[in-house]
Amino acid sequence: MKILHTLLLSVTAAFVPVALANAQHAGHGAHDHSAHAAKPAATDSEATFKRFDANNDGFVTRQELPAKHALLPHFDMSDTNGDGKLDLNEFKRGLSML
Repeated sequence: MKILHTLLLSVTAAFVPVALANAQHAGHGAHDHSAHAAKPAATDSEATFKRFDANNDGFVTRQELPAKHALLPHFDMSDTNGDGKLDLNEFKRGLSML
């Protein structure tokens, strides 16, 4: 159930900025958007990483992951430097194994 919840949050996070941008520009007609281009949004894995990094130290530990998170069985393989925590790149690598 938590995996479904995480997936739903990720999908929602990906589409909400687009919907808001479209709503803000409704009725403006065609114009050049380069003057007010939005910053690139963080990827879903970056947003998930930040959500799990409870103490904001830039790492995710086993204890910070939900109890039945799918990444837990792959944690040691993802922790390439063996320090017992995942940085963003290790976290992304681990998610790619799922």
